[in-house]
Amino acid sequence: MTRLNLLEDQKVILTAKKQELENKRGDIYVREQNAIRDALTPFFSEFHEDVEVEVTRGSIYFKMAHPDVTYKKELFTLYLRDNWSEDGRAFKGIDLSYYTTQTSGDNSWELRRLRMLGILAESLVYHQQEMVDKANAAAAFFKEEYKEVYAQMSEVGKELSGVQQLIAFVEKEKIELDLKNDGVQFEKGRNIQLKFNYSPNVKAIKLVDFSKSGKKATAVFTFAHGDSTSSEENVSVSSIIDQVYGLRENIVQHTLAE
Repeated sequence: MTRLNLLEDQKVILTAKKQELENKRGDIYVREQNAIRDALTPFFSEFHEDVEVEVTRGSIYFKMAHPDVTYKKELFTLYLRDNWSEDGRAFKGIDLSYYTTQTSGDNSWELRRLRMLGILAESLVYHQQEMVDKANAAAAFFKEEYKEVYAQMSEVGKELSGVQQLIAFVEKEKIELDLKNDGVQFEKGRNIQLKFNYSPNVKAIKLVDFSKSGKKATAVFTFAHGDSTSSEENVSVSSIIDQVYGLRENIVQHTLAE
């Protein structure tokens, strides 16, 4: 088994761990959301059963059937304001979002909406801080779980990033060897930037006549159309390697006759 195979296997294992942790974080989120819903729903018991109250982690949506549409139309929304300070609380307040409109004639739906908006506003006047405290208490229960899973995700993320960098390094090493030996051939024409204002469409390329530093070389390439061969001196070796690396999925073989 080659070094690249070992790295790829390690990448698969770490990617699976990352997905597992993301699923775990998602499970915590759902349980936290349900806890916040259970804590806040009693505050809205005054609303008629026709009103659908949907509580998520950071929002409370109020909806009701409307005669002109097939779905339940939004009445207004409460948003739990995130707390970015370091005092440990998840939320620091509640914002009420609603739209304004004019009512004329027998627009009973809008009139009912305005009446319910008043009910909600009154509830906020007297119970806003209690709502925030209840939401914070529910969220606090999951704080340590989040802390643990995020720490694990950070560690796995660093490991995965390191493995991916090593894979890229090994693959570029191989591409460099291929370019120096038989060259690289693409399944169809690809534009390779050899100089600032010169990016020929080629189907094969190799590097010869390297400078003493190894940073410059002469590119020998075959045009995608016409099969004619040309060359360009003093091209950047690292630039060519990076470009071929980016096109590695289109490489079909590593042979290019001089």
